[in-house]
Amino acid sequence: MATPSAEQPPHDRQTPTHEHAAYRIEPVTWRGIRAVVEIQRQSFPKRLAYGWGALATLRIWPGVVFLVARDPQSGAVMGCIIGDRSRGSARVMNLAIHPDYRRRGLGRALLQALAEAIPEGDVTLMVQDHNTAAQALYAAEGFLRSGTVPNYYGKGQHGIAMRKPRYARDSHTTIIS
Repeated sequence: MATPSAEQPPHDRQTPTHEHAAYRIEPVTWRGIRAVVEIQRQSFPKRLAYGWGALATLRIWPGVVFLVARDPQSGAVMGCIIGDRSRGSARVMNLAIHPDYRRRGLGRALLQALAEAIPEGDVTLMVQDHNTAAQALYAAEGFLRSGTVPNYYGKGQHGIAMRKPRYARDSHTTIIS
């Protein structure tokens, strides 16, 4: 049996690759984590940005879905999303887009890819109260504000809880005659 290379995504992940003319969404590779660290640094305050150790742990943690969007020509990592299941919902733990690739639909595509990878339950997330651009994206994707968590991101920096309701699909059909 062949040994998987370090660049192959974890074998227990059944996350499909999504192809688009402007990007390709796929599970993160070990090499891709370095680019995600840089995107985190450019997207969040230092104390909130995930470092290499945290990202490496999330890559191998059971139940975590860690996807990146790549430029199909250059292979450059354009953005990432990390999620898992929490309390019966799919949870967006982190969404970050490199500044050079923002406002091109990558955030929307990554949210949809995560929702496909974790298809059961509502989708939940937290967003900084001052990040109105992210809140607008989430609202456009069907997320509703469900609460505020004071000091979630630090003293005086509140978090907005958002939820996207998803309804269970019927597993059977009742026929009334």
